[in-house]
Amino acid sequence: MNLMMQQGRSFVQRTLCKTCAMQMARRCLVTPHTAQVLPWRLNSIQRGYHNIRLETISEVWQQFKKEFKYLKRASANRPLDPKDLNLGLEIGTAIFLIKANARVHFSNGRWYGRQQKGEKKVRLPAEEAVGYTVNAIDASGTLIDQNGFRDVMKLTGVKYLNIEGCPHIDDTCLAHLVHIRDSLTHLNINKCPSVTENGVATLHKLRKLERLNMSDLPKVRYSKLIASMLEDAVPRLRVNIISNLVDTEENRAKENFTEEDLGQTRTESV
Repeated sequence: MNLMMQQGRSFVQRTLCKTCAMQMARRCLVTPHTAQVLPWRLNSIQRGYHNIRLETISEVWQQFKKEFKYLKRASANRPLDPKDLNLGLEIGTAIFLIKANARVHFSNGRWYGRQQKGEKKVRLPAEEAVGYTVNAIDASGTLIDQNGFRDVMKLTGVKYLNIEGCPHIDDTCLAHLVHIRDSLTHLNINKCPSVTENGVATLHKLRKLERLNMSDLPKVRYSKLIASMLEDAVPRLRVNIISNLVDTEENRAKENFTEEDLGQTRTESV
């Protein structure tokens, strides 16, 4: 029991701030009896939450995991800090994304954030990035949702956006991409489990989009048909599903050709 508590405490310290951890503990472990004897300040924090009675360790652990996921998502999508906006909207939004475990590239040619996954050292933009714009965002695998996505859409120079494997990216987030349609050229929405056909259909408004990765979307049926329709609607768009099919068909055609056929085609071309 003590070993499990120590492991849980170290895991929380690595991923959540103290305020969120204390709030989660109060939400999970408070009982109707202890809620009456808590100070009025703690009761004000507890306001709006339901008091629960947990009888077994397994129930405590299950409730702990639910509250942990909720607070971890809320912590990743909290509003922009006014202190971060002192150097401008571009830097303030970049710091918000970096705190959500994303990587950001400025037009000065520098990447900010963690250079490698699991690396503790985080590089934040400072005065050297003043006057430059964010042109690439790598938010793959993060917990960003539509609340945090609204702040990202305030950036007007984003050309490359990678949100692969984000569990909370949904159709509403894809609809918000219309705000950066004048700059976005490359988009990766692969392995987003909450995206459906309705969200993918809104991408036809991105008139400057050139490359789209949507090969693995669990909730999107007829993905090949939708990809071909998007290529017809957007002039310069190439979707990876269609391009991969074309490449495989060309390779199969080359394999089926015999050496004599290849020789004849060469002579005819000459």
